[in-house]
Amino acid sequence: PLFDTETRYEISGEGAIDIRLTVTPLKTDLPPLPRLGWQIRMPGEFAHFTWYGRGPHENYVDRRESARIGLYHGSVREQTVPYIKPQENGNKTDVHWARVVNPLGIGLRAEGRPTFETSVSPWTAAELTAAAHFEELPAKDETVFNLDLRQCGLGSNSCGPGPLAPYLFIVQEPVSFDLLLHPCSAEP
Repeated sequence: PLFDTETRYEISGEGAIDIRLTVTPLKTDLPPLPRLGWQIRMPGEFAHFTWYGRGPHENYVDRRESARIGLYHGSVREQTVPYIKPQENGNKTDVHWARVVNPLGIGLRAEGRPTFETSVSPWTAAELTAAAHFEELPAKDETVFNLDLRQCGLGSNSCGPGPLAPYLFIVQEPVSFDLLLHPCSAEP
């Protein structure tokens, strides 16, 4: 084992779930993590995404200066960046809250304590990695809602160096991630 994890759930009478994840590394010589968080898989009808954080385009810890904090919305498909070689994409940083809803406005809202990173996609990271070309991704009627404490920076590994040291996600001591999930309904 590389990490010891503890997850605490507190469920309110209204259905809100207060989650705290604590991750403790068991070794000190671990490589940088690509990300740390949760993945929620939902039926494809939950296809509308709204967030208050950096946007409207994808942004990462080392590529976020052009993304301003604001209220943004769009479809899950609109968050996908169709790179020729499928890869992780569409991340949003400094997110205070995000929600994914169906056409009736019913869905799930996540609130950071204080902020988090998020992305939505029809595909999991494993499916993106397995495809050689964007056209090879399987047809999906699913929404993958990623809720992360942090993702590693990108650098320019496809044609240059990796992320600079301040943007690597290295866990050498315990870290905690707090998030509040709750059902949401149509806005008035």
